[in-house]
Amino acid sequence: MNRYVARGLKVLAIAAALVLAAVAAGWGYEKVFISSDAWYAQVDNEKLTTADENNNGFDYHYDLPAVSAEGATETLGFDTSRELREGAYLRLETLALRGVSSWEEVAWDEIPAAAQEKLVPPEGQDATDAIAEEASHAS
Repeated sequence: MNRYVARGLKVLAIAAALVLAAVAAGWGYEKVFISSDAWYAQVDNEKLTTADENNNGFDYHYDLPAVSAEGATETLGFDTSRELREGAYLRLETLALRGVSSWEEVAWDEIPAAAQEKLVPPEGQDATDAIAEEASHAS
């Protein structure tokens, strides 16, 4: 094999490796710092504690059972500046390394059906009624 061809193949292999590394780094950055997942939880103030000294200036800490839009369950912890409304439904945004990055109160009908199945429905409403109502609106 000609030495120029061998050198060209070596340069091409190095360039391909660099492009692959750049794509992998971009994918990893997006997964860790940009792409968030939504989880749903119901406030239970019995799970409220005083935040520790690493609380970023927040006074309260919650560890709540949460459900993903697909129905997976996990306990998620986050800090707040105030006590949240008992029984309120929350949408928790999470990042891979940071955990809960933000939260907001949502209405029951804003929660995906798979998550509704694993949460306690509002008083006077059965979870299966809410899911059937959501399905009827979708058709």
